[in-house]
Amino acid sequence: MTDRITVGRLCMVLGIIFAVTALRSVPEASAEQAGSFSGNWVASGKLQPLEFVEGRQVGTFKLAGNVSLTDEFDGIADFWVECIGLSDSVAGSSVRCVWRSLKGEKAYSVLSGQPLAEGVKVSGEFVGGTGRLTGVTGTFSFTWTSTFIDKDQGMFTGHTQDLSGSYRIP
Repeated sequence: MTDRITVGRLCMVLGIIFAVTALRSVPEASAEQAGSFSGNWVASGKLQPLEFVEGRQVGTFKLAGNVSLTDEFDGIADFWVECIGLSDSVAGSSVRCVWRSLKGEKAYSVLSGQPLAEGVKVSGEFVGGTGRLTGVTGTFSFTWTSTFIDKDQGMFTGHTQDLSGSYRIP
């Protein structure tokens, strides 16, 4: 009878150890992801000119629009991108953007280039993100292939077909 009790206790202890070990969360191995993407961007928004030195066009702007990718960004084909910036016809632009996926993940970018105009080449850099895009870095560029500016209404509409870049997610 003591052998049965000892074997029973041993089985119970081993069962508890097995259960605790099995239930412990095992850290997931995460592999760095990297890739390239391409597509187009259609954006529109409001321009607010600022009176400045004669012959120099300066103003702030806020743009928003859809980035549609043919070569996806970590499996994401569409982003809604919102940007705010300062444009200067002499010094160029300083712009900050938030790219938001349909699932709510965000990628943050900084753009630099010349004023909002057709034929202008713009370069950007990813500086972080949220969700599965946390820590994203990379670069991208595009050229405004068509633009429309209504100075009376302070409105801008632009389109690009050559958006491309690369990214790295730790």
